[in-house]
Amino acid sequence: MQRRILISADDYEIRIAVIENNKLAEYFFERKEEQRIVGNIYKGIVTSITPGIDAAFIDIGLSRNAFLYVYDLLPQIHDFDYFDDENGFDENEKSESADYELPPISIRDLLKEGQTILVQLYKEPIGAKGSRVTSNISLPGRYLVLLPNTKHLGVSRRIEEESERERLKNLVSGMLPDNMGAIIRTAGRDAGEEEFRQDMEFLLNKWNWIQKKAEQLPAPSLIHQNPSMVFLLIQDLISDGIEEIVVDEHTLYGEIVEFVKKQFPQAVHHVTLYDDSASIFRAYGIESEINSLRVRKVWLRSGGYIIIDETEAMTVIDVNTGRYIGKHNLEETVFKTNLESAAEIARQIRLRDIGGIIIVDFIDMRSKEHQDEMIRYFQERLKTDRSRSHFYPLTELGLLQMTRKRVRKSLNKALTQPCPYCKREGYILSADSMIIKIFRTFEEICREEGAERVILRVHPRLADKINQERLEQLKSLQESYNAELKILAGADLHYEQIVEEIA
Repeated sequence: MQRRILISADDYEIRIAVIENNKLAEYFFERKEEQRIVGNIYKGIVTSITPGIDAAFIDIGLSRNAFLYVYDLLPQIHDFDYFDDENGFDENEKSESADYELPPISIRDLLKEGQTILVQLYKEPIGAKGSRVTSNISLPGRYLVLLPNTKHLGVSRRIEEESERERLKNLVSGMLPDNMGAIIRTAGRDAGEEEFRQDMEFLLNKWNWIQKKAEQLPAPSLIHQNPSMVFLLIQDLISDGIEEIVVDEHTLYGEIVEFVKKQFPQAVHHVTLYDDSASIFRAYGIESEINSLRVRKVWLRSGGYIIIDETEAMTVIDVNTGRYIGKHNLEETVFKTNLESAAEIARQIRLRDIGGIIIVDFIDMRSKEHQDEMIRYFQERLKTDRSRSHFYPLTELGLLQMTRKRVRKSLNKALTQPCPYCKREGYILSADSMIIKIFRTFEEICREEGAERVILRVHPRLADKINQERLEQLKSLQESYNAELKILAGADLHYEQIVEEIA
């Protein structure tokens, strides 16, 4: 598979696009004022215990207390030989999990109010739910994920050869300290003893440093900050083969070159600097596709289409034949539409980062053989997804039920806010998303048309927010392009509308 990573950085955010076989496969963004917190390690204080749900609330210094379930605390207390998919923040390197029942022990037996505890955040706040934390800390390296509080040794599911799995387990087991565990990452395939030993030493030193820092700082405190999403993504994908990493900002380009040189020296020549006035995403033809990721209706090549509706509880996806009438008979038409939609749904789930419960209403098929083949095909297309999915049998109504690991908000919920025009039933871009769009519009006009004075008319709420809260950013932008930018309120404009006047 041909894979390329495009990275665009500006004063507002870092945007990352993963291209597979010349098609957009994944898209992420990380705003400067909203740093990613998944993987961070905190020294927290137990503020309250809720025995009815066997959980505790932990103050880790964020605006809302974090949530700690009893089974996210247990492995450091009991020597269980398992590693649950919910633990740790690196979902893709988890090994096989054993089924287990909660032991006859209460959260009150393990924690008390006012107690300090070292925890790692593995799920960001989503909606009304606070962040989720675990005491089963995981530290990812190049070849290993060290589990300092969990006695378990596993191998990434992506390493399928049994002989290689056994070799890796035998190799690493002799290096692990007592009462610690590790997951051997996909990048560890075919690696030798010295490579694992260096990685183990690096991770053990990091853990010792974290422990010392935790002893010195009061609670609540941030003890260890996870690297930027850019470096985590490169670390995850580079072992699967990357044809090119293209970066459009000089400072970040230098940081990525240094990171790859240290971690993956054989791949440093794949990192290139994009140095052109045109937007990198426009140059690669994916900007319009990124902008369309909020649209409910996605058309298929055949003329069929899918409808994607996200609710608080679940995401529902409906499949329709649309304009496609087929060539032979109804069953064949339905089957081909379902196969095509399965491929597109798998792609859209990854692109939009949709997690939690997902219900897919494929078009009804009478043939059991066709049903089974479609489900197999759908599961096959999701194998490249780095977030794990779990499938359930078709319901009596023919609905496909699945779950997908949810660590953060979906792309739609991260970019939007409830729409006031349709009584909050739909979504429009959030204020921050619109302000970034407004500033980028100004930059594009200056770069492409050399304008010296630009007037942008926008919704009154946005004009007020920019003129009152973003004046410094506005001045800096004008100085960068040696051009004047005026933001005026347009009372008759839609919230997402921008009207340009160029002088």
